[in-house]
Amino acid sequence: MPHDWDDFLWSADEWIVNYSLPVMRLTSVKLFSIGHAFELYLKACNSKITGDIERAIKFGHELPCIWKDCKERDRTFLPDYELRDTVLARNLLDHKDYSKLSKDDAIHFLHNQELYVVVKYLADLKYLGAPLKRIKGAYALALFFPNPLWADLFKALRAYLGHPEAGKLDMLQEHISDSQLPQFSVQFLRQIIGA
Repeated sequence: MPHDWDDFLWSADEWIVNYSLPVMRLTSVKLFSIGHAFELYLKACNSKITGDIERAIKFGHELPCIWKDCKERDRTFLPDYELRDTVLARNLLDHKDYSKLSKDDAIHFLHNQELYVVVKYLADLKYLGAPLKRIKGAYALALFFPNPLWADLFKALRAYLGHPEAGKLDMLQEHISDSQLPQFSVQFLRQIIGA
């Protein structure tokens, strides 16, 4: 059976539900969950833009690359969001390094800090506390939970994709409707689906 771009979204939405659960002291788990959901949504977007799922899969965890590819191939792809190369070039877990950003880039980074950390370090997030591939030495990381940035971003991604299409399953709505999630999670998920 051939796959379609929306095949990425069932799992992506389950990662979002995992992120929404109110155990707040799980920084690496929370960031990896929302980051992996973001990766899957980007792959869905790229697959829809190009019509080539295998191509999207080949990006792996390289979120800056898949983001840039989506932006270059479709000018209507999330026009209110940007990832700046000048910010991504810095060690975002070291204040000494990212404090060298221009004032404009520093303000942009601070407003989008979790997004940048996820985009740059997704492959490392599951190893926080252990030696990391991309970071040598000490680092610091904080989490704002639940971060409204993620609700807004996933809402925009779903609108871009036209997800859910008529007659297709919406896993976020399913989890909200089954009444097994804590109200805290339901409130976050409702921000995403616009309910």
